[in-house]
Amino acid sequence: MLLVYDWRSVIASSPQQLPSHHPLAHLHAMAISVADIGKSVRDILYGTKDGVFQYDQKFTYSTKTADGVALTLAAIKKDDKADLSLRTVYNYNNYGITAVFNTSDKINVTATVDKIAPGVKVGLSATLPDTQSGKLLVDYINEHVHLKSSVGLTTQPKVTVSAATGYRNIVFGGEATYDTAKSDVNNYSLAVGLHAADSQLALHLQDKLETLKLVAAHNISKDKSVAAEVTRPVSGGDVTFHLGLARRLENGALVKTKIDHKGLLSALYEQQLSTGERFVLSTQLDTLNIGGKAPKVGFALDLA
Repeated sequence: MLLVYDWRSVIASSPQQLPSHHPLAHLHAMAISVADIGKSVRDILYGTKDGVFQYDQKFTYSTKTADGVALTLAAIKKDDKADLSLRTVYNYNNYGITAVFNTSDKINVTATVDKIAPGVKVGLSATLPDTQSGKLLVDYINEHVHLKSSVGLTTQPKVTVSAATGYRNIVFGGEATYDTAKSDVNNYSLAVGLHAADSQLALHLQDKLETLKLVAAHNISKDKSVAAEVTRPVSGGDVTFHLGLARRLENGALVKTKIDHKGLLSALYEQQLSTGERFVLSTQLDTLNIGGKAPKVGFALDLA
């Protein structure tokens, strides 16, 4: 069985009923994408939906209309600049459309059709009014493999394709981008990982296999996890690293700390109320220059 581990919970799905001797009998019910290899490390060190370190001031308000349109209004203040955005999402059966309006006078639009064939999801995305930004998105997923592709809707598009699969607890995959204008594969990467019930370990070769990244996460207990990320050029050079700890308190609050190779120490406290509102407080301190630089402080308030 292939297990997908999340530092917040352990997720294990039953494989398709295949003979025990079949080489695919131990695959996860649905294969993960290349981007999700070692994902628990990213969740801890940077945050995804929860636990995102950010040092600005951000307010969001979410609601849903009677017609089923989800609306999210966001305001973020960074230094002396304030930005507003409105995100609208509407789903009907297997169809979906998302539009994001912001103060930069651009509109990001994505339309999708799911299950157009078994395991196939097709989408179109664009940033209006840029007529060269259109992309065709095609995803295919089953219990054996996860394929993703993106094709620019121009006369000389860039084509990005990724594929991932696995056996037992081992997952592996790769991604490549082909530039038709230059007739060149201008970027490619590989990844392999071990996803166990209480830990994840992954090795990524990025930037045309010129950069090596090793990531690891371990679930110490049901409410405490640690993660590490080390990056260096394959040919030699400076090594960068991030170390982090995430803990869920008895009241449901999330507490995270991390430090990197520059001596930047970051901390986060996130609390979600029973009524749905969520408050996040983040701070960052330069431990190598405590007297010369003021700590960064940011907060986010999500209103349901």
